[in-house]
This record gives sequence, C-alpha cells and structure tokens, in this order.
Amino acid sequence: MSLKSIAAPSARDGQEFWVIPQESLRTWASERNLPLRQAIDAALEAGIFPEGFERNFPSLTAAEQLILWRRAALVAGLGGLGGLQAMLLARAGVGRLFLADGDVFTASNLNRQLLATAATLGQNKAAVTAQHLREVNEAIDARAMAEFLDGDRLRDFLPSVRVVLDALDTLAARRDLLAAAREFSVPVVHGAVRGAFGQVTTILPQDPEDFPFLLPPSEPPAAETAPGVLAPTVTLTASLQAMEAIRLLLGKEPAYQGVLAHFDGDTGRLEILPLG
Repeated sequence: MSLKSIAAPSARDGQEFWVIPQESLRTWASERNLPLRQAIDAALEAGIFPEGFERNFPSLTAAEQLILWRRAALVAGLGGLGGLQAMLLARAGVGRLFLADGDVFTASNLNRQLLATAATLGQNKAAVTAQHLREVNEAIDARAMAEFLDGDRLRDFLPSVRVVLDALDTLAARRDLLAAAREFSVPVVHGAVRGAFGQVTTILPQDPEDFPFLLPPSEPPAAETAPGVLAPTVTLTASLQAMEAIRLLLGKEPAYQGVLAHFDGDTGRLEILPLG
C-alpha cells in the first residue's frame, strides 16, 4: 500500500495538494516497522503533507516542508524568547532542534515564559521544552542540553545546525555564541527584549564583528535587578526571530541582515533601522 493510496487530495487558495491523516501515517509506519520520523520524511518526499503540517500549505510547499524537517537549529536560551522560538519552529515542522539552557523555571518567569507553569517550577528549561515539543510531535528530534553553552561546547553542536537563535541574556554568553557561529559559518538570529521594547537582527558569518547594539536592552547594570519584560513584547520578538530562522533554513534571503527590527510596544511602532 503506497502512501498516495491512503492520502487524500485537498485544495487551498486555488492550489491542490495531498494530505495524509495522522493515524493513517502512523499505521503505515507501524506496518513497515518504521519510526514515525522516517514515515513523515517519506510522505513529504512523495509530495504529501502529514495532517499535522497541512495548514502550512501554501505558505510552504511539500518540498520546503521536507527541507525544514531534515534541517536543524540551535536555540540558545530557553526562557521567554527561546521557549517560544522552539515551540514555533517545531510546529512549523523544523525536525531537529538543539535546546540549551542550564537554568530552571522560577515563579518570576510566569509572567512571560509560556512553558513556566506551577507544574514546571524548579525544572530545567531545556528539558521541559524538549518534552513539550515531543508532546506536540513525537517524531521531532528535540535534544535538551541542561547547560549554559560556552565556546567549547558550542563548537560541539554548531557543525550540525543551519541556524542559531540567540535568546541569551548576558553579553558574555552572546559574545561566545557569535564567535563560535562565525567560526562555523552559521548565521545567528539575535533577539532581545526589555519592558515594552524588542529588537531583532540577523548576523551572518561575513558581517562585521562589532555589534554595539547587542548590549542593551538585555544587559542590565550589575547593581540593578533583572529588567522588567512584558509578555507581548517577548511573543512578538520571538515570532520575528522564528520567521527569520525559517527563511534561513529554507535558503532564502534574510529579512534582517544589516538592519535592526525595533518594536516599541508603547507606541505600537515596528521600525526597520539600518545598521552601520
């Protein structure tokens, strides 16, 4: 029994495509003693959308969905920004995600970090995120690293990924990340938030090494408490980063290289500011 024989034609926005129900794909994989991950790969290679991804069409073709499924991203920091980035990328169909954070959820995270709940307080952020992604799609390769990655550890993972999402909150960690990513020619999608303000930019390996705009708003003076952050600011910033990462994973031109996307929640303005 071929995959096409258990798939059904559908149409959206005047374009036809094929969809296979989730349980039918699971049964097909079981009958062939295949892991579900491999079955999803086979369906997309045949031009068929698994049901869990069918609403991605026509924003993504089956061929593009297959590219995302086979490629990997590193999310560095799994707090407000990184947790949402991982969730968005997984639901978009990015099939392999490296998730790094040595921190645990605390009650102060509840206002903005979507995976911080009464049940997850005290648990490692990377582990909780990976578990959540597998609950959404059991076939995703979500690898939790319950640690803060320094330069040496970053070099262990960067050869395996096509893009890094910067959801870090210290300058030292960000410097390590940018240096290691440059060494392995991996683009970095930077994001930072503070209060009602958010910013996003994309740093390619050939870009200049001096990035003064990366200092604020995420690096508070040592004598101050951590900056306040509103949840909608986090959500918008993470979403912009996730969309940029998808473009890069698909081999498309980045939208934010050489510019800074800056959001002011107080005025509702999203501005694209040239850098340099």
